[in-house]
Amino acid sequence: MARQQTAVRRYAEAGFEIARSEQALDAWERDLAMLRDLMKNREVRALVQHPAIPYATKERIMERLAGKDVAAGPLRLVLLMIRRGRPRAIEAMVNHFAALLRRERGISLAQVRSAFPLPDAQREAVTARLREMTGTEIELSEHVDPSLIGGIAVRIGDQLYDASVRSRLERLRARLTAV
Repeated sequence: MARQQTAVRRYAEAGFEIARSEQALDAWERDLAMLRDLMKNREVRALVQHPAIPYATKERIMERLAGKDVAAGPLRLVLLMIRRGRPRAIEAMVNHFAALLRRERGISLAQVRSAFPLPDAQREAVTARLREMTGTEIELSEHVDPSLIGGIAVRIGDQLYDASVRSRLERLRARLTAV
């Protein structure tokens, strides 16, 4: 698993450097997202993962499916991953590319878990507070997790800010049983 993550990181970083040198980060982001979505199709995924289908056939079909909408660079990167037997890693590579792009733009991804969907006013307040804490722009990724009971838990990178009712109850239980 660590080897696959290393490969994913290398492919994403190589693509990122090429896109930056071409001053085409936005285009690469769009094209890689289109290719990732294309790979989510069950038939396409089965085709590129099938070991008996020659690479030339896979390449021709992928080029036809991508059409004129996808630039050559992102398509070549995905085709390289397919040729090297890593089609399952394409989605992770595109996600890592997006993370590199966010870092380049000074944006932090905040994964917010809450017991209930956040109202717009709360979402804006959470975003403003996180922006103040990190000093970066914030991109929210929201997930509803009823097991939290109430409150929110936020993960930014390797930092976890847990203000959920469940974690407060667990801390209270730990203090009461420690006595």
